[in-house]
Order: sequence, then structure tokens, then C-alpha cells
Amino acid sequence: MSEEQMRDVMAQMIRLGFVSARQPETMRVRVELKDTTSAPLVTDWLPVLTPRAKADCQYDLPDVGDQVLCLFLPFGLEQGFVLGAMYGKASPPVTSGDKWHRKFADGTVLEYDRAAHKLTANVKGDVELVTSGSVKATITGPLQASAQGAVSVQSAQNLNLSAPSMNMGGSGGGGTSATMSGTFRLKDGDIIVEGISFLRHVHPCPHGGTTGVPQ
Repeated sequence: MSEEQMRDVMAQMIRLGFVSARQPETMRVRVELKDTTSAPLVTDWLPVLTPRAKADCQYDLPDVGDQVLCLFLPFGLEQGFVLGAMYGKASPPVTSGDKWHRKFADGTVLEYDRAAHKLTANVKGDVELVTSGSVKATITGPLQASAQGAVSVQSAQNLNLSAPSMNMGGSGGGGTSATMSGTFRLKDGDIIVEGISFLRHVHPCPHGGTTGVPQ
């Protein structure tokens, strides 16, 4: 094979193109190659390379219109692979090299900024976490959660809350309404309602005198 023929084979092996169709169930795509002298060529179904595809699996299929780099075996456009997608003028990347960034078509964004040490998740929908084990979170700063809807916490065993103090208050000028079924046990403390102590309160007795402090 001459040097010119070798260069021609190499030029045919590595090609740029745009995804024109997808086959999700096989993780394959067709690619339109526009670097031709005549009309653009469309490849056969090409597998998209992925880091893991057996016991551990990773699935990430390029969209139609994504610019991709293809590697072909020296037997034509029927045997080849899609190495990956590339950014272009129509879809520029983030401008920071310190960010791991993932944006989805519905607007959901997952991002970690190693310079700011910040993980951000902006999900346009529901979030569901299912684990067969335990979940443990250790936080050195404050924890804040807000909900526009109802909040429900269920436990098949005990629910323990431990804090130096706890505050409960309603929103919009209203108070907090609490309903509990079962037994409420208070140890080494007191219940104070509108400044009146449950344990220290005395009041006039209808038969004369005052009641004593509860024992």
C-alpha cells in the first residue's frame, strides 16, 4: 500500500458527523457524515462506546443533532464506533474548568464546583431515593429545608429528636396546631403556657385559699 493510499485509509477511519437517528434499546446511532465532496453520507447503526457495560452499567446516548467523533475499521462505514460527542458553537460548554456539569433537556442541572466546594442540584421534577441500608448525614453548618406542600415523616420504630432547644411556630401570623395520640412523657422539665407554669402554678381555690404547687 502506497503512502497516499495509507493517508486515504486513515482519513476514512476517523470522521466527524452529526447523529441523525437513535436506537436506544441497543445504544446505537446513525451518523450523517458531511465531510464529503458530494451529498452527505449516513452510516449504518454504530455502537456508542461507554466506560462500563456489563456487571456495572453506564448509559448515556447522544441526542439527534449531537456532533460526534467516529472511528471506523478499514472496511467501510458499516463497521465503526462513536467515540463521543463534542461541543460546538450552537451548544457551548461551561466556562469554568473547575466544574463538573450535567444539564438535561428538561432544564435539570447537576453541578459540582471544586473551586467553590459546592454541589448544586436543580431538578425539574421529583426526586426519589430508595436504599436497602441506612442513610447517615453529618453536617458542620446549618440545615434548612422548606416545603410548599405537606411534610410527612414515618418510622416503623422510634423517632428521636435531640437539640438544646426547639421552636415551633405557625406562618402567616397563625399559630401551630398539634395533635398527638398516645402518651406524652416529660422528664426533668416543665410545660409553660402563656407564661403559666404547669408545675409551679397556683390559683385560688373555690373553697378558700389557694392550690399548692403540684408534687
